[in-house]
Amino acid sequence: MKRPVAALFAALLTTAVASAQSYPDDPGVGVERGIEQLNNSGQGGTVTLFNRAPDTRIVVVLHGTPEGRAQSVRIYRGPSCNDLVTAPTYELADLKNGLSSSTVKSPEAKLLSGNYDVVVFSSTASGARATACGHLYAS
Repeated sequence: MKRPVAALFAALLTTAVASAQSYPDDPGVGVERGIEQLNNSGQGGTVTLFNRAPDTRIVVVLHGTPEGRAQSVRIYRGPSCNDLVTAPTYELADLKNGLSSSTVKSPEAKLLSGNYDVVVFSSTASGARATACGHLYAS
């Protein structure tokens, strides 16, 4: 009875390894970090970075966003969401229906250096308030 269980386990393990192979346009696993609400917005979610050396693909998923309204997403330099420089380092694709997907010309390791933050704003208009922020850092 033990051999069939071991054989089944080995077959499942082999299938899982084969399924994990990368295919063209497959985003892979990525590095995920949390995004927390600011200014009582009720918006929170994740930012995931995918290494596409020399670039990085960035996917932001945010819950609690207003349906149909675009929101600006930017990456700022700073050691935390409370201490950002005044101008964004990278401008990402606008968040629409809770999703933003962009590619930036920067290595993933640089973005995960602990010196960058992803900030989401209430709209795309100038002067919009920040609604969510996530600090990028290496594990």
